[in-house]
Amino acid sequence: MLAGSDSTLATMAQAISTTINAFDAASDLDLDRSDEDRQFFALRRALLEPHLSPLVAARRAIEDHDLDLGARLQVRVEMGDHVLDSGVSDGNTGTKLALKSKTELGASHVFGKSVATLTKERIALEPKKVLAAVERFKDVPDFPTRGAIAADLTKRADQQQSCLDEREKGNEARARLVSAGIKLVLDAAHALAAAKGALDERFPRQREYVATFFLDVLSGRSRRAEPAPAEPTAPAD
Repeated sequence: MLAGSDSTLATMAQAISTTINAFDAASDLDLDRSDEDRQFFALRRALLEPHLSPLVAARRAIEDHDLDLGARLQVRVEMGDHVLDSGVSDGNTGTKLALKSKTELGASHVFGKSVATLTKERIALEPKKVLAAVERFKDVPDFPTRGAIAADLTKRADQQQSCLDEREKGNEARARLVSAGIKLVLDAAHALAAAKGALDERFPRQREYVATFFLDVLSGRSRRAEPAPAEPTAPAD
């Protein structure tokens, strides 16, 4: 099966490389070919070659993003979530202790009947929910550490929101890389289909021969290639 527009960048790069090298190999090795055939192979190879480097570069750009900026921003969000949860738990405990002898609204009014109402909230929503909880401090009796707890929670929530905003910008940057990659795959698929059409026209009724020029995306290798050697495994104890 020919690599199509729904192929991954890696698959399309492999497919284009396979066909480029097949044209070169046929020109050198196929003793049944004429000089005109070899000129045809050179022309078709030249039409495919400009697609390979951009495909490889686009794949690497996405991988670099995922391993560098994307990973860093995701870890910051996860760490920020832990820091925020810790602050919420400590704030809830401190508020409960300070208001345990009061008969008016207490910690549950601020943090909910269970602190898990906040700490188990979706990561993307928790900072805003925590800031809303801080606003409810004005409804409970004043106590010596109320201002400090409110300020600490606000700082942690704002910090986490910044991490989330940065991750979203990173996701948008990745989406642009993916979009560019999709366009490259589409263009390469058209070029690959054109190469097959040209081969079918030049070598009619030679389907097996034409197939040797292309990666079979169902098997992941050239249609007449030898099976890949098995991966070495450690001997059993």
